[in-house]
Amino acid sequence: MAADVALSQALAYARDLRNLYEVTRAREQEVERARDKLRAAYQQSLTYAVDLKKTHRKLQSSILQSLLGLANALEAKDEYTRGHSDRVATLARRLALAAGLGAREVVTIAQSGLLHDLGKIAVPERILRKAGPLTDDEWQVMRRHPLTGAQIVAPLEFFADGALIVRHHHERHDGSGYPDGLAGETIPLGARIIAIADVYDALTSDRPYRRALDHRGAHERMTAEADHTLDRRLLGIFFDKVIDAPPRPSPRD
Repeated sequence: MAADVALSQALAYARDLRNLYEVTRAREQEVERARDKLRAAYQQSLTYAVDLKKTHRKLQSSILQSLLGLANALEAKDEYTRGHSDRVATLARRLALAAGLGAREVVTIAQSGLLHDLGKIAVPERILRKAGPLTDDEWQVMRRHPLTGAQIVAPLEFFADGALIVRHHHERHDGSGYPDGLAGETIPLGARIIAIADVYDALTSDRPYRRALDHRGAHERMTAEADHTLDRRLLGIFFDKVIDAPPRPSPRD
């Protein structure tokens, strides 16, 4: 009799253990399925994030191309500045390469060269095309164009360094430039490069208020400005390795 009771209790205990195991196993499987769903959702989120980032980058690139087109259209209206930004970008790209900068920095500098005068869209044409000296009030308007240009390109997250170059390309080595009066190496390197290319192209191009200088005249004028308005080291590289060097592909390539 006692043996039968013991056997019955043992069987009941075994059934309870089996039921407990099955419940525990079912819960483990449910947890595993939940983990699989979480992993799948995580991977889907990663894929979505990558796609979203690509789409965002494409959108910003499209905006950049539109701004480049706007800059070209702005210059095309004036026979004196037509092609100026393209030439500045090409010279700046070659100077950046000669100075040993990396590929990404070179591209940013070249793009900044194409956009450096974009802020002039806010400058009245009567000021841009004025044949004589500008008045103090007109200079105040003209000197706002680096800030305006930087504000236009600022929303392009990948072009943050370019926005700084656009903002500071009229700073001068001795601190006499604008808009922030930066001096020496506090001026972004890209802006110092653009400044040299900008000045050279301006000096060797006809403008309403003067005739173009030849290469020798521009060399003498710019050399006299070394460490005053322009970076002497970069200026040396420019005249030693850029102007007389064979041309490289366009910055748009």
